[in-house]
Amino acid sequence: MLYTYKIVTRNINGISSPLEMQMLHNFLFRRYIDLALVQEVTNNDSSTICGYAPLVNEGIDKRGTAIVLKEGLSLSNIKRLPSGRGIAGLFKDAWIMNIYAPPGAEKRQERETIFTHDLAFPASSRDILLAGDFNCVTSPSNCIGTPNLSKALSSTIAGFALYGVWESLPNNLHVHTTRTTVLHGLTEYV
Repeated sequence: MLYTYKIVTRNINGISSPLEMQMLHNFLFRRYIDLALVQEVTNNDSSTICGYAPLVNEGIDKRGTAIVLKEGLSLSNIKRLPSGRGIAGLFKDAWIMNIYAPPGAEKRQERETIFTHDLAFPASSRDILLAGDFNCVTSPSNCIGTPNLSKALSSTIAGFALYGVWESLPNNLHVHTTRTTVLHGLTEYV
């Protein structure tokens, strides 16, 4: 039986107050979200998200990443970038990877390094979901205003034959995204 999983990516910008955590819980619960890929996680005590289990990678600057799973779901073979800027795990037969690349022109090299050196896609998996807050785009058409282009992200996408999730949707659906989300072979999970 084919099951559809609802996955969302969101930069939570370091929310830590009980009210903000409750708002996050309400968002996940009301939309029946199965997996949430969150960035800029500062609160390691995510037990206030009732019905969900967080896997957190806080990192050295206390602004990390997390994958929040609905109770009953699990990831295996969990990988964490020491910087806290990435967390990944095997979900069913697919790799779920959550990245928070640093913002700003002054952090361009650090951002490019994440895509060129830090990401390691296992050769044994054909399904990869790479998502998060990349703070860069691959084309000027992917943003409003001055684009923060990334050759490293473009190379990663091309090298692993990844494509945008919206590219696999039927023509009658309209999708808007402010962050780059890349998908490969996961149409049954979206």
